[in-house]
Amino acid sequence: MAASKLIFIEGNASAQIEELARFIGELKQVEKVDEYVSQTKTARAIVKESIGGTLAKAPEDKLEAVYNQLFGVVTDAEDVQLEAVAEEIAQDVAGNAESGAGGLRVLNNLFNVLVGVEGVESGHARAAVFEAMVALAARTQLLAMTIVPVIGRLPAMFGEWGLAASERVRVLMEVRQALDAAKLSSEAYEAELVLLDVVDAQSDAERAAEVAASAIVRFANVGAVCDLDALASLGSVQELSKSGRLGDAGALLEALLASSFKQWREFAAANTAMLQRLGVDVDKASDKMRLLTVASVAAENLGSDVPFSTVAQAIEVDEDDVEVWVIDVIRAGLIQGKMNQVSRTVIPTRTTYRQFGADQWKAVGEQLDQWKQSLEQLLPVITNAKLVAQQQAMQMAGQARVTIKD
Repeated sequence: MAASKLIFIEGNASAQIEELARFIGELKQVEKVDEYVSQTKTARAIVKESIGGTLAKAPEDKLEAVYNQLFGVVTDAEDVQLEAVAEEIAQDVAGNAESGAGGLRVLNNLFNVLVGVEGVESGHARAAVFEAMVALAARTQLLAMTIVPVIGRLPAMFGEWGLAASERVRVLMEVRQALDAAKLSSEAYEAELVLLDVVDAQSDAERAAEVAASAIVRFANVGAVCDLDALASLGSVQELSKSGRLGDAGALLEALLASSFKQWREFAAANTAMLQRLGVDVDKASDKMRLLTVASVAAENLGSDVPFSTVAQAIEVDEDDVEVWVIDVIRAGLIQGKMNQVSRTVIPTRTTYRQFGADQWKAVGEQLDQWKQSLEQLLPVITNAKLVAQQQAMQMAGQARVTIKD
């Protein structure tokens, strides 16, 4: 959605209307085109004749141009306002455009024309156009290229549009539904995080609980999603968890947050029916828990050598398989570090916590205290070395001094 607010067209309004009417008449294969043109003399009439899949099915090489002409005519018209008919036009394009890329360019232009229109109605119209873009991108399998990149920016965009909370939730629900239908699970998870940051866990508790439960299960199932704190730290999730509204999903979240792999395996064995009801893929969730457990082991041994045997025991795999798991954990962004294949150890230099709370702050404090003590012990050594260096420099200067007598 690039910024572009102006559309330039040549000729006066009546000439543009006549040209559009003739083009639409030809698309409709009207027998008496001249008579049709003479009956279509207003911007409102042009809008009415253009919808119903007529203009949207124009040849791709002319699609953007004729819609730009339509937007220009309506923008300058007195009998109709663009923001009042934007939703109708957008829905027509979304449902009937034969070219996804062409239709999205048209909707993008319509969106940007509306940016220059002041008032609440313009915000509603922009939201409607965006929803049409989601629908068209979903229908033409272009979500990944067009909608996914802007998911994180949606809250700011909603603020610019002046949307009420209920409208924001509606748009995000449509985005999530489209991503789900396209089987873009990790992207749908991202949309759910944004949604949980927008939805009111008190006034809209039922919807919030449904979205939170879905996000928890999705985290367990989707291999590409590893940042659990991004979900668990959301105010709405914490509020729902405290109130018990998450039900079984809340128990699953607690297991994901606090369990070692061994504890997870025991939890999964004791709650098979519950996990099936939730839709949890236990095998995928177990792989996720292995990754999280490796990260936890790394957090407990930051900067130290961790033997492969320790990791193997923690995630219950053969020691020969540890290297593969460590590579997966690094690739997931959960830790940074080095492996020593000779000594068969891992040296973690940075790690990501599943949840950063009081215990983690305490651990950081203890680490800082250790660094402080180390620096305090090192300071006298540095000071003494500096004094020795200064004394040696003075001695050398004295030996090099030469006195010349007349």
